[in-house]
Amino acid sequence: MRELTYSAGLLAAILLTGCTHSVKLNPQIGPTASIAKPVELRVGLYIPEDVRGYVITDRPDLEKFVFEVGESLESIVTRSAERVFSHVSIMDAQPTSEVIEERSLDLVAIPKVTSAMMTLNQEEGPFQNDARGSTLLSLELTFYDAEMILYATVGASGMGIASERMGFFSRGQREYAVSVENALTNLSNDLVRQMYGNYDIRKKGEGPE
Repeated sequence: MRELTYSAGLLAAILLTGCTHSVKLNPQIGPTASIAKPVELRVGLYIPEDVRGYVITDRPDLEKFVFEVGESLESIVTRSAERVFSHVSIMDAQPTSEVIEERSLDLVAIPKVTSAMMTLNQEEGPFQNDARGSTLLSLELTFYDAEMILYATVGASGMGIASERMGFFSRGQREYAVSVENALTNLSNDLVRQMYGNYDIRKKGEGPE
């Protein structure tokens, strides 16, 4: 009887804990938006650990999906900056005015995720279910001058909506990931537009009058 009680308790604990699915996103996502001509600036880019390790989760219920988007965020920020500026230097540590001077940088940029929202659900079909996802990501990119004084702040957002037919043996990881990757691509494109359209950044790239 004791073994039966223990087994039932263990089963209940497993059911309450549920399943967690970790999903790695495409680490090579970048912008599709184009610009007329890169801004003539040498920009240092430092991506903090909390951005590189960022994850998004839908809900803490019986079946939880955790999307590891850090590598993708690093990719879109880097590629978006490379699309906008004539020279981008990746920085491995928090920038200082001494390092900025050594590398002859005009500006340094540091990203921060400001919001992430996700909704996932399944729509039952006669033979297969559809995995539907909606994802919204917002990011802020702060620019500092050679003295590490705040110069400009750029905000960007990207939304992704997708409905994918689930495979017969799929739990939905790849199907749900489509909306996240769409949001990342749209975020990257908006980041290009916002950086390129920022008056202060463009003015600095034009040099002194």
